[in-house]
Amino acid sequence: MKIPLSWLNEYIDLSDISVTELCQTMTMLGLEIESVEETGAEIKNVVVGHILSIEAHPDADKLVVCKTDVGEDEPTQIVCGATNMKVGDKVPTAKVGGKLQGFEIGKRNMRGVASAGMMCSGKELGLGGDHSGLLILDPDMEVGIDVRGPLGINEVVLEIEVTPNRNDWSGLIGIARELSAFYKRPLVMPEISLQEGTTETADVASVTIEAPTLCNRYTGRVIKGVTVAESPEWLQKRLVDAGQRPINNVVDITNYILLETGHSLHAFDLNKLAEKRIVVRTVKDGEKIKTIDEEERILNAEMLVIADAQNPVAIAGIMGGFDSEVGDSTVDLLIESAYFNTSSVRKTSRTLNLISEASQRFQRGADVDMIPLASDRTCQLILEIAGGELCTGSIDEYPTPIEPSKIVLNFTTINRKLGADISGEIQLALLESLGFSVESQDETGAVIISPPRRHDATREADLLEEIARLYGFSNIQSTLPNILPTEVVYAPFYKQLQNLRKYLCSIGLTEIYTWAFTSKEDLEKAKFKPSLITSIELENPLSEKNALMRPHLIPSVLNIASNNIRNGRKSLQIFEMAPVYTQEADKDEATQSDVLSIAISGGRSTHHWSQSMENADIFDLKGYLENIAQHLSGTELKFKACDNQTYAPGECAEIHAKGNVIGYLGRAHRSVAKAYDIDQDIYIAELHIKSLLQKKSKAAKFESLPEHPASLRDIAVMVDAHVATGNMRSSVTKAGGKLLKTVDIFDIYTGDQVPVGKKSVALSLTFQSHERTLTDKDMDKAWNKILKTLQHQYQAELR
Repeated sequence: MKIPLSWLNEYIDLSDISVTELCQTMTMLGLEIESVEETGAEIKNVVVGHILSIEAHPDADKLVVCKTDVGEDEPTQIVCGATNMKVGDKVPTAKVGGKLQGFEIGKRNMRGVASAGMMCSGKELGLGGDHSGLLILDPDMEVGIDVRGPLGINEVVLEIEVTPNRNDWSGLIGIARELSAFYKRPLVMPEISLQEGTTETADVASVTIEAPTLCNRYTGRVIKGVTVAESPEWLQKRLVDAGQRPINNVVDITNYILLETGHSLHAFDLNKLAEKRIVVRTVKDGEKIKTIDEEERILNAEMLVIADAQNPVAIAGIMGGFDSEVGDSTVDLLIESAYFNTSSVRKTSRTLNLISEASQRFQRGADVDMIPLASDRTCQLILEIAGGELCTGSIDEYPTPIEPSKIVLNFTTINRKLGADISGEIQLALLESLGFSVESQDETGAVIISPPRRHDATREADLLEEIARLYGFSNIQSTLPNILPTEVVYAPFYKQLQNLRKYLCSIGLTEIYTWAFTSKEDLEKAKFKPSLITSIELENPLSEKNALMRPHLIPSVLNIASNNIRNGRKSLQIFEMAPVYTQEADKDEATQSDVLSIAISGGRSTHHWSQSMENADIFDLKGYLENIAQHLSGTELKFKACDNQTYAPGECAEIHAKGNVIGYLGRAHRSVAKAYDIDQDIYIAELHIKSLLQKKSKAAKFESLPEHPASLRDIAVMVDAHVATGNMRSSVTKAGGKLLKTVDIFDIYTGDQVPVGKKSVALSLTFQSHERTLTDKDMDKAWNKILKTLQHQYQAELR
């Protein structure tokens, strides 16, 4: 939103405050300054000139030679091609060395006659208008003065970002109200005086609201006999400075009031309305409308429209219709000023992909009390500029009054939360300066009524913000919180998570970052279906693809993997560590937990000419997870085969830690990989790491190298093919006792000499003692116990 300072000064006197100070104040109040622009900055050394004489050029029929007084000792000779001036006129004159929008004026010889300057048109000064003729100035202007001041082209324009929660800042009166409260200067509201005719408004027009939940209030006023023409120069300049394009006097006035009050209005050609009626209703089957941008819009039954007795003539709160717009032939007007449901306007605007100045304001919440003021102010300016007769009274339909918010304010609570000592009297005075009113009060607090324009102020915390803004953040002494700001309080696992990230990168994994949002379609592609744990839907998502807070990392990881593989990166080892968000069905509370997801695909390492490429498999992924658990807390993970529709049958396992399932790993199901456009095997894991983080790592223990030699033995057994070799290894380790130091599986074989449905598993056993050299008898005892354990638990047969 652009704010010309000269216009803003009409509502509050800021003439003694520098632009720099004003920008700092507005920033502290929450008004973000995006830019400061000075119009006419490229115009220099252009003054008011007085034409003393005009003579024909001796060698050019279309040129004349003028003697012009520019406030110097001698008149200046200027050759000019314009014909609309006469002796005695005052015109903008650029002296030698002057500049016009980057073009510097110098001495020139024009067909043998010297010319020392340039007389200017309005277009050359950035004022628009006809380029062929000079701009004729007011004859009372002083000769030789800078022309920018009298013409108002030395305007300072501030551009601000209006935050969605503060629609009351979308008009100059709203900005002035904030500055009035801060500087304790009077707010000057426009004086409105209307001369009404004898015709009653209700006799020439009618308004009916059929959808009161979508339109709380609608007012209409009628002006007869207007003359639609070009707006006066001052009005056009105001609009141009504020970034608006002048159209005609009636439309320009509604845009002017929009910028002044922040309230959007619309002017209908009354004679183009069937039966001169306004009906505020929802869309009927098959209705469509051609809007003023000459685009045909297909409407649906949920949309609110302004209709006449037959058809829609405007999309409520968004844009007027082409067939009822004001044109050169318009003589009678119906001025609309209304309040529309914010959600309805937002949804319609998004569905139609139609954003306008009106929709941006209505979807943030209009000021229901501003409706009659904006309507009367519009009528006042139309009568002054376009003429006509104002019908007596207005139609004001208000079937569903909007009740203001009532907020309980506790003085002590405000001071405690701010860390300040602001008296209750000052707190109330600050709020009242912003338009809040006090319904009742005592020594402890008060009941505050929020003004209708302040849709954002509904609770005590909002009042706290208002008090802090006006009191001044710089006036509140900095204090430390009552709690010790340690990682235990704010982020108990922060250091562990950061160290884990470094560790994962050190072992060859690449970290990725993705959005915390996902979609139902993306979850379904990964075969995650609704269960007792539901996804959290966003009320106002960035897009349909980001409509949910993600309950899993796997869809995000697979999207990244797919993009890399499709772009030629066939081998990848990636991980993401981030929160996921879930909510139990029928419960309001949501939970957030830290999850680690890893995906590997393609070769184990970068291909080298000296060796063949070996593809990674599920055991590489399992190794990563085991190393992570050991690195974090020394926890031993256990893996149990399971069925999970996200993973390929027979290649999926639950990840157990301390008796709890903390995740899954396996090869992605072919259908899942295909859904993500991945044409090669990809192994994925996802585990909740909180339980691993909660256990502190054990202190490192050191022991001397053993002085006695180790003894090695191998054992090969035949077991059923479905037996998990990891479980066998754990059983052997436990049965081997203190002397058994390591157990390694060095071969798994199926084929010749092994019956169908069986497999041969070979284990290498290392026995060692720090105290003595082991004998065969020592190892035989442990070896026999190991064999019996395998036979008993897995029906193993010794090979």
